[in-house]
Amino acid sequence: MKLTDIRKRFLDFFSTKGHVIVKSDSLIPQGDPTLLFTGAGMNQFKDYFLGLRTDLKRAASSQKCLRTGDLDQVGKTPYHHSFFEMLGNFSFGDYFKEEAIAFAWEFLTKEMKISKDKLFVSVHEKDGEAFEIWVKKIGVAKDLIARLGDQSNFWPANAPKLGPNGPCGPCSEIFFDQGSNYPGATKGFWADDNSGRYAEIWNLVFTQFERQEGGKLVPLKAKNIDTGMGLERLACVMQGKKNNFETDVFQQINKTVRSALGLSENPKMPLEHIYAISDHVRAIVFAITDGVIPSNEGRGYVIRKLIRRALWRGYELLQVPNLNTGRRLEKPFLYKIVPEVVAAMKDVYPNLSEAAGSVRTTLQSEEERFLNTLETGLAILENQLASLKHKKILPGETVFQLYDTYGFPDELTKKIAHEQGFEIEQQQFDRLMEEQRKRAKASSKIADTIFAVSDINQDLLKLPETKFLGYQTLEAEGKILWSNFSGEEGAIALDQTPFYPEGGGQVGDQGILEGKKFSFSVLYTQKKEKVIVHYGKLIKGNLQFGETCQAKVNKEFREATKRNHTATHLLQAALRTVLGPHVRQVGSLVNPEKLRFDFTHGRVLTNQEIKKVEDWVNETVLESNAVQATQQNYDVAIKSGVLAFFGDKYANDVRVIEVPGRSKELCGGTHCHQTGEIGAFVITSESSIGSGVRRIEAITGMNAVRYLKALEEKLSRISILLKVNPDQVMERIEKLQKKLKELEQTGKTAAKAATETVDLESLMRSAKPAGKVKLISKVIQNEDLGFLRQLADQLRMQAKQSVIALFSTKDSKVNMIIALTKDLSNSLLDAQKMAQTIAPLLEGSAGGRKDLAQGGGRNEQGIARALETLSKLIQEAK
Repeated sequence: MKLTDIRKRFLDFFSTKGHVIVKSDSLIPQGDPTLLFTGAGMNQFKDYFLGLRTDLKRAASSQKCLRTGDLDQVGKTPYHHSFFEMLGNFSFGDYFKEEAIAFAWEFLTKEMKISKDKLFVSVHEKDGEAFEIWVKKIGVAKDLIARLGDQSNFWPANAPKLGPNGPCGPCSEIFFDQGSNYPGATKGFWADDNSGRYAEIWNLVFTQFERQEGGKLVPLKAKNIDTGMGLERLACVMQGKKNNFETDVFQQINKTVRSALGLSENPKMPLEHIYAISDHVRAIVFAITDGVIPSNEGRGYVIRKLIRRALWRGYELLQVPNLNTGRRLEKPFLYKIVPEVVAAMKDVYPNLSEAAGSVRTTLQSEEERFLNTLETGLAILENQLASLKHKKILPGETVFQLYDTYGFPDELTKKIAHEQGFEIEQQQFDRLMEEQRKRAKASSKIADTIFAVSDINQDLLKLPETKFLGYQTLEAEGKILWSNFSGEEGAIALDQTPFYPEGGGQVGDQGILEGKKFSFSVLYTQKKEKVIVHYGKLIKGNLQFGETCQAKVNKEFREATKRNHTATHLLQAALRTVLGPHVRQVGSLVNPEKLRFDFTHGRVLTNQEIKKVEDWVNETVLESNAVQATQQNYDVAIKSGVLAFFGDKYANDVRVIEVPGRSKELCGGTHCHQTGEIGAFVITSESSIGSGVRRIEAITGMNAVRYLKALEEKLSRISILLKVNPDQVMERIEKLQKKLKELEQTGKTAAKAATETVDLESLMRSAKPAGKVKLISKVIQNEDLGFLRQLADQLRMQAKQSVIALFSTKDSKVNMIIALTKDLSNSLLDAQKMAQTIAPLLEGSAGGRKDLAQGGGRNEQGIARALETLSKLIQEAK
């Protein structure tokens, strides 16, 4: 039975049991800053478990999950993954233990037809209720049920003693017996066998308590069910495999990994590396598709780490002696695996196909970046090992620096060090890593528990959903349901409002709330859960709970924002038209001043491409097409070709913004009624913000007019400076550039003459000690100051730890250059001060910079004394 069939059977089964089948949430938890990634099926049902929502009683899902706590185990064990799908059924105050256990047993034994003799169960040691259900209702023999403690059969593990506070409860787990022939299998009670023979396939969590301070477990009024079963693990059981990576979904991916590395099948090949690469690439593809871009912080850092670990696995694989590859990993290869991952999963996750091009581009760019740092890291490590060859101990600080600065895997550092007979200061490395983890945790908003509630006033959560009127009007009457103030600054929630709350990249509205006895300036608007909150400052008076007020949106602010938002949609359509369908939005900002659009594309845009994009948008503006907003079913909308922002979670009914024949996107923001309202569209910048990700900033309306007017004024000032008409500026600049090149060529000729006239090697060898540095000096006849400068430049590039003193005599005049080599730029030596000190000996003067000074005089006889004085100055400075 294929993995796809198993997933469908699970969802169909629970559909017949009255469960609402809920689509997988994004890997980026929506509206929940307390979570880094979605790591369990119950994450998206958090509000139901907390009692904040009550419109759903039974649900089931196949949730894509990403966990990185056991990365070192991925590939080594049969079951560990970074990315996996979790099958789950959930009850929110509806059924409890008896039904949950019965559903699980029925699905496994009847729907999946797994022999009852192959299934074993465990319960919490104090959960007599679950024990009795398994024995009396299901018929499992008492002596086959394992009664275990808080570590293995309580969720969260050890919560009664260690916390965290919040909903928790005992759990019951179901295991599959892989047979007595399983490697390392032992005789005796099944739960005492640690060989892996008994594979955990399903965990039933009975959320019946709330843990409070001191470890007190208080029974919940509404008891919940939260179950989780790894889809890949169940497929392993159903397909009779010993390892998840041998199941159908991985087989072709594994082959593609070998092919991408140029390897053929070989019984000596360590499959651990192949499996880990297959796993990591799956995680990378899904994460980037959901909007995570590799970076140095947060989610982006996790994905960057996965990419680098997968590359390192490929590097290691090519070094395996038995494979005799004779090669090092020099080129990206992970991006070649992306199409196979997409092919294996696209039937259930069709958005993978649309994102495939951008995922490949992003991944390839990230691979190239790391391969460059890999070589740098190897060079640094080799130098460190060479300098420490007598100690044979590599400081943990070095291992950490390579890991933290260059992304160099610590496993690779340790392997290379051990091969050369070095030990690692492991405790120092572990301490630095722990300090980094604490810093990251302190600076992040990620919580220790899934049931953490973000910094929202709890009273807000009890309010009804705010009715949003902002699509129809900019002014409306609303009743005050909640407020919170600290002095004059505060926040207000109404029963209904025309104020658009920040979302979808668009900033929240500004404006004013006015009551009979108060006036409140709204500076920004946000949505907290289902409540729209107006933040700002009390201008006058006092407000009262329950009173009505007039909510007035700042029209100019809203109109400018609308122009930029509609233009953002047109920009994405233009980019996909000009560059290709691989272009995909990964972020945006829309405010009254400008729009910012981040998108996937592997290279800088040419000036011609930028012009084409700009023209495409402006042509659409001139057409003044209608901007249509409609409510549609999500599946219907997607099938019709609507663009969705991957990573966002959408309801069944969605809002579609369409410019017929031009653009069609899912969007909840505010928009123009016609494209002509945009007025004008000007791209002001295009840049890179990460691997395979570009950023365009643009302006519209009067901001565009003012911007172009400012450019016109600059052009006018430039034309005045160049003393030509504005239409002659380019011609004048081209002539000046030509003249500059001629002067540069003259300088190169002078430099060549300087090196041909003076033997630089001989001159550097003749340098005399002066304190801790050297003094290179030369007196040249019949040459000017330009010649000395060229000669000094040549010496500065080649000499080290030296002061350069050059003199020339011509037409009864003495020229002088005093310079420092570049490695002395941060020393106490000052070329300008030294030149000014010895210039009077030449009956002249000098000036310049700390690293280079020039001067001259009339007294040729003073050169010898000037050199003596210079030597003393150098020694005193050092």
